[in-house]
Amino acid sequence: MSKIMSNEYDISDDPVLLTPSQLVSSSKLVRSFSSYLNKAKKRPLFITRDQEIEAVLISIDEYRRLLEEELKIEELYDAAAALRRLVEAAEKEQELLSLDNVLKELDLTREELVVQSEGGEMDG
Repeated sequence: MSKIMSNEYDISDDPVLLTPSQLVSSSKLVRSFSSYLNKAKKRPLFITRDQEIEAVLISIDEYRRLLEEELKIEELYDAAAALRRLVEAAEKEQELLSLDNVLKELDLTREELVVQSEGGEMDG
């Protein structure tokens, strides 16, 4: 019996919830790739090797959704870090630098900052 389906596998250790129909061995995947690729468009498939989950096959739409979620989380983390710094500065009654003063120190304009944050280049 596989570790995945036996009592040795403790679901509380792994946040991934799956059904037996979502498990496919790597050898079965190779033999019937097209069929499993179609199934992966509907729900993730967990690929096993030696009775251990090794990989997950997901649709491109799901992959894009996960990338968008990752970006949102990164933005939330950055916003939380910035807010924490503001609160710490306010608690210490430190003088905060204005964006204009920082840009002046870096010899940048607001327009250059926007272009850089968008990954573009300014025409020189």
